[in-house]
Amino acid sequence: MIRMNFRAWLTMDYDAYERHSVVSRLLRAAHLAVDARVLDVGGRAALLGQFTPYRVVAVNVDGSGDVLYGGGSLPFADNACEAVVTLDTLEHVPRAVRLPLLRESLRVARQCVIVAAPWGSPAHIARERELDALYTELHGTSHAYLGEHVRYGLPDADEIAAWRTALGSRARLYFAGDYVWQSRHFERVLRAPFMPSGWATRLKRFYTHRSARAVWHPVSLNSSPYPTANRFYLVLEKGADSSDVPDMGLVQA
Repeated sequence: MIRMNFRAWLTMDYDAYERHSVVSRLLRAAHLAVDARVLDVGGRAALLGQFTPYRVVAVNVDGSGDVLYGGGSLPFADNACEAVVTLDTLEHVPRAVRLPLLRESLRVARQCVIVAAPWGSPAHIARERELDALYTELHGTSHAYLGEHVRYGLPDADEIAAWRTALGSRARLYFAGDYVWQSRHFERVLRAPFMPSGWATRLKRFYTHRSARAVWHPVSLNSSPYPTANRFYLVLEKGADSSDVPDMGLVQA
């Protein structure tokens, strides 16, 4: 672990820790210059910077980044940053917007683009629909994030293959996480406010809070999708042909 990762490992939820630590690892594998500039599209100010030594600039439509982004063209020149990353952003925009956003990211990147998003396996998609329906039943409205997942759809194998063909960049694809236990945790969080009071409820809430910490869940990358995969990581190399390359030792058994 590098630079503040140890503290995040102890205190951060696994889901947030995984995507930021994995992207940091992929950035290091890209052999960027020490003073490299990284653009975080859809990120929050100072968050990815906790995991990497590079200079990170976050752009976001909600004002939580370093730069306010209004959609469409990114407000940066061609090759302005060594790398561009987007973490759990594409599932919150319509499918028609995703490929243009990736093209924009490649335009701004000098070396590579790294995409992280929930993996759209049929079982994962069905489970998220169930959770959003449960949230709607309990709260009377769709969940802010899950609702967009359901409305816009999670990127699946066909869509990712289409991106790789259209962009023509050399690509690496990895998978991590377990949507089954993460969805069970989310369901416990949803039901917690509606549970009867008492020591048993307090104990369950304590377990729900603590069990989600990253310290209890080792982060592992796989080069192939597996039944419970929660998230994919796509690395696109700028200016390289579309042939796949080895994983450079990133994959863990």
